[in-house]
Amino acid sequence: MVQKVLNTFLNGVWPEKKDMIFKRGMMGIIWLCIGWSVLLSSASYAESKDLPSSKLEKVTLQLKWLHQFQFAGYYAAQKEGYYQAEGLDVDIRQRDLHENNIQQVLDHKAQYGVSDSILLLYQAKKAPVVIVAPIFQHSPQVLFTLASSGLDSPYKLKNKKIALYQKDTDGFSVLAMLHEVGVFPTIERTIKSDTGMLVQNQVDAYSGYLTNEAYLFRENNIPISVINPINYGVDLYGDMLFTSQKEVSEHPERVEKMRRASLKGWQYAMKHKAEMARYIQSHYGVNKSFKHLMYEANAIEDAMSLSTTPIGTLDEGRLQFIANLFQRHGLINNKVNLKDGIYRSSQKTIEFTPEEKKWMNQHPVINLAIDRSYAPVEFVDEEGRFSGIAKDLFQVIQHKTGIQFKPATDLSWPEAVEKMKQKKLDVFSAVIETEARKEYVNFTVPYFKFPMAIATRENAPYIADSKQLKGKVICVVKDYASHAKLKRFYPDLSLLLVDNPKQGIEAVANGKAYGYVDNVAVIGHHIKNSGLANVKISGEMPFRADIAIAIRDDWPELHSIIQKVLQQISSETYADISNRWLQVSYQKQYNWQQMTIVLAPILLLLGVFAFFNRKLRQTQIKLQETNKQLSILSVTDHLTGVYNRQYLDQRLDSEVERVNRYGSTFSVIMMDLDNFKKVNDQFGHLVGDEVLVVFAQTVEKEIRKIDIFGRWGGEEFILICPETPLAHAIQLAKKVRKSIEDQEYPEKITQTVSLGVAEYQTDEVINDCLNRADQNLYKAKQLGRNQVCPAMKVE
Repeated sequence: MVQKVLNTFLNGVWPEKKDMIFKRGMMGIIWLCIGWSVLLSSASYAESKDLPSSKLEKVTLQLKWLHQFQFAGYYAAQKEGYYQAEGLDVDIRQRDLHENNIQQVLDHKAQYGVSDSILLLYQAKKAPVVIVAPIFQHSPQVLFTLASSGLDSPYKLKNKKIALYQKDTDGFSVLAMLHEVGVFPTIERTIKSDTGMLVQNQVDAYSGYLTNEAYLFRENNIPISVINPINYGVDLYGDMLFTSQKEVSEHPERVEKMRRASLKGWQYAMKHKAEMARYIQSHYGVNKSFKHLMYEANAIEDAMSLSTTPIGTLDEGRLQFIANLFQRHGLINNKVNLKDGIYRSSQKTIEFTPEEKKWMNQHPVINLAIDRSYAPVEFVDEEGRFSGIAKDLFQVIQHKTGIQFKPATDLSWPEAVEKMKQKKLDVFSAVIETEARKEYVNFTVPYFKFPMAIATRENAPYIADSKQLKGKVICVVKDYASHAKLKRFYPDLSLLLVDNPKQGIEAVANGKAYGYVDNVAVIGHHIKNSGLANVKISGEMPFRADIAIAIRDDWPELHSIIQKVLQQISSETYADISNRWLQVSYQKQYNWQQMTIVLAPILLLLGVFAFFNRKLRQTQIKLQETNKQLSILSVTDHLTGVYNRQYLDQRLDSEVERVNRYGSTFSVIMMDLDNFKKVNDQFGHLVGDEVLVVFAQTVEKEIRKIDIFGRWGGEEFILICPETPLAHAIQLAKKVRKSIEDQEYPEKITQTVSLGVAEYQTDEVINDCLNRADQNLYKAKQLGRNQVCPAMKVE
């Protein structure tokens, strides 16, 4: 009976996959028959936005203005099901211009609201307002003047007339700037935006936003001057998500869910600005043009400081500075106590002991020992700022503990190591565990796991066995973990010591060393950014490069504190950090122009004899190129140019062996182009082939350098993700899915892809992992195609 029903379904809905599905056996039948009931109880189904509303907690989010891109993150959290996945039914309300939006939250007419640094005024008045998360790191509020007026400074506004909002709560940045410079113009109150007041010379200056009114002036060709409070020492937080003390005390878990989903929504919105602009137009009746919304989106990106600051980052010291600024100029009368005015999620989810809390109060500042040249893990950028994976992670730790971490950016790595030994520095922010270091520091669990790799020149063979390094000069950074491990496991190896990874990569490129050993992420970063086309990653070493935090051994309390925080950080946060820094790609061709520049002077100096050498060189190059092409053809798919099934099988076996031997993980992502048979039937196989090529090229642009991507067969592809747990692979799969959906294809074809994800389990048969990915791929198909279906871990 089940088979009869299944036959009918497959013939009517999915005929081209009928035979393939039956070959999947009884497991496939079970999924088709009972899949929906299983999915109803799964977390992934909660994200599909179909959870019954009766089971969701109803809350209201009160916006500070009318619907526009300014609130795109909250719309995205609702649209993408992030609120629903947290069990929330959020009613997003635009501003009633006759109401005080902050008071609405205090009066419990809404549980959450959006406002800016004016919240400090309420806290000074002892109002039970709690800041949950800043969204805009800088306020986009400014003053506009006509360029022809010459009023390009707040000092020129004395006795002038400015248009300001009806309530001071909506113009606090401007008021703070005017108080800071000691200028008090005449204020003309207006309840809504009307740039005509400035154009018609009704006022001398107009308060507005770089995200909004600036566009209107530009589109109407009205030359303006912008007076920005930031340029006069008033750098306030812009929009912040806030709530009430009542909500925090009675529903702490709900506050955390609201914060988590909202930040996730903002991450989505800023990665899909065009999509969200169209969504806002169609769902919220906004009368702004698409072009205007995109202008607003780009201006908001600047206000959020996305390139340097994770969304939701709150610097308590900066907030206190703003409060002191307001108090100094009489904008607030009482001192602001931020202790109860900031939501600290760590206190709701991490249970610190009384001893640990006491220790944190006694040690508000911790000095970090960092490596200035270990990009992308950690480094000091051109402007002298601490950057990289470790920096982003310590921002999270700082937010969850309240401890300030101060990096020693002026020390070399050997100097930082010596300071740690002397206990003049407190914490290694990113190190690999070694026996020598264990004598004076305690290590946390690793927060990122990488293979230790070796880089060689382009013409070197793949290094399958470290015995191939015998007799070779190997370069390594002095005092790095790689240095210690090479000395321990290969005492007879000839080592060339350098001061930093850049020198190591250059030594290989210049032929001073055969290979350079380091963390695979560090090697990949330096190859990508050095412009050296003759260096590649040629293999992995039989020891790992797992990055951890190390704390001086006389501070066990701090070790316990940081360990608790690391274990509490979500997989999504780890994925966001890694994706921000580990997007690297291989250079796929030689830099022949650079090669010509090198060879030309030599040929000129050799004169007549160079003719014969040149002929010989050309012959050698042709032979090498022929061998290279033959090697490439043996492992690549002839149509798409990505790896073929034979090579993918080899790499899967290698990954299984590596994981089972050294302990780690990897994930696989199975991909199948949706309705591809219709493309071939309607447009022909030549067009179908073009679509496959564009598809493969699009995926290759999105994946990381360590990933292995290839064609599994027909319109089915596979992505092997080394050192990647399930949660990270799902994030990568979602990114690929979106890129495929947005890509333009021949004949204006709309093409999407379904993806199934699975994580390899130690010592299992690789086919079991592939089957899980395959089953999830077809679950994604059954759920409507164009989506990612994660695999369930084996118990």
